[in-house]
Amino acid sequence: MKKKRGKNKRLSSGPPAQPKTMKCSNAKRHMTEEPHGHTDAAVKSPFLKKCQEAGLLTELFEHILENMDSVHGRLVDETASESDYEGIETLLFDCGLFKDTLRKFQEVIKSKACEWEERQRQMKQQLEALADLQQSLCSFQENGDLDCSSSTSGSLLPPEDHQ
Repeated sequence: MKKKRGKNKRLSSGPPAQPKTMKCSNAKRHMTEEPHGHTDAAVKSPFLKKCQEAGLLTELFEHILENMDSVHGRLVDETASESDYEGIETLLFDCGLFKDTLRKFQEVIKSKACEWEERQRQMKQQLEALADLQQSLCSFQENGDLDCSSSTSGSLLPPEDHQ
């Protein structure tokens, strides 16, 4: 019988252990960079795994989502700072995580553009029809064919012309 891999570790039911104190130097921690600006996954992965083991992964993502919601609100309200714009831009374009989202968003943009072009075409047709109608109405008035006192034709004229 094979031994199961990745078996869930059980946390002790006793009081939580104090986190180990780590000495930090004043120098920033150096992380190896990959070609596309991503930090080495070997450095970041353990952090997320430790968050999961500590039961804090959901809380971490809740804070991330709160921050994103806050930035979104400032962008919508047009009160966002330049650093808000730069942060979102970095998140969206310098991170491979959102490639599929951006690809789908590009499809949404194309769809929305087609929708507005169709609306514009329909409005142009309606404007042309209204212009033709207006011209027909003017020619009826010039020829004296339009009886302003009739109920059906009179409703097309402005109220001051009904007298």
